Amino acid sequence: MAEEFAVLESSLTDAAKGGNIDHVIALLRDVGKLHHLWQPNAAQAIAIGKAADACLRKDGDQGVAKPPDDAAATSEQPSGGEKLLKGYMVSSVNEWGADQTRILLISEDSIHRVKYNFAKEEVVSWHSTSMKDILRVEYGNFKAAGSSLTTFFWRRDIEDQQGFRIYTASRDGKKSINDVVSEEVVPALQGDEKEVAPPVAAKEEFFREYRALLAEDEPWKEEVFMLEVIAAMQAAKQLKGFPFEVRLTKMVKNIPGGVFTMMHNANRRRQHGF
Repeated sequence: MAEEFAVLESSLTDAAKGGNIDHVIALLRDVGKLHHLWQPNAAQAIAIGKAADACLRKDGDQGVAKPPDDAAATSEQPSGGEKLLKGYMVSSVNEWGADQTRILLISEDSIHRVKYNFAKEEVVSWHSTSMKDILRVEYGNFKAAGSSLTTFFWRRDIEDQQGFRIYTASRDGKKSINDVVSEEVVPALQGDEKEVAPPVAAKEEFFREYRALLAEDEPWKEEVFMLEVIAAMQAAKQLKGFPFEVRLTKMVKNIPGGVFTMMHNANRRRQHGF
């Protein structure tokens, strides 16, 4: 597996550094099944096509989906605007630590996280992040934080997982309960008892965490999926010379929602419809 991805990464790097975006797209789509990369099933392919049409057609604006101007069939490569390198089905981890089924679109300019309603076959909403706003990308295994009973009891499950995080200077999503406590509750409780010089503000950064969709069902595929997405991010970085760092590391994982989040995640896996 390591050798296969080394070959893929080398080919992607050569194509991206040469500015050959069409070859990058062809490598990632893996039409000839040369690298055995992730491929969507029929329902997922339709969803990714509609997501690409909605997001890329509007040049990556964040918002709620609106019907297209015409009834033309959707495509994974809308005309004009950004070019989609590849779309993936992922588990996006929200502010409570809960897994959410999302589509992740990687273009040469942005990443788009898309909420899609499979029952109605329509895009609900999306959030876009420009590649120039990414501070770094981390990937690898998780390490359970030692600060809660939840991470203590689910330590083995957490540390068997692999995924990646995309760091930005602005918050991607809502505040977690931990953020609310540290940023709002604690300062309010401390009050104005004494005047102190304000500390020098550290540069804030926030991350969004992703894993392979329903990786627990086929855990051996999780590393393969993670490495492929990282290769796609590396290619996007090199196509236009974006300065963000991509690094392998152990990522400390909290579960702000505690046991209720773990129950939600388990129930979600049982009820997933496609």
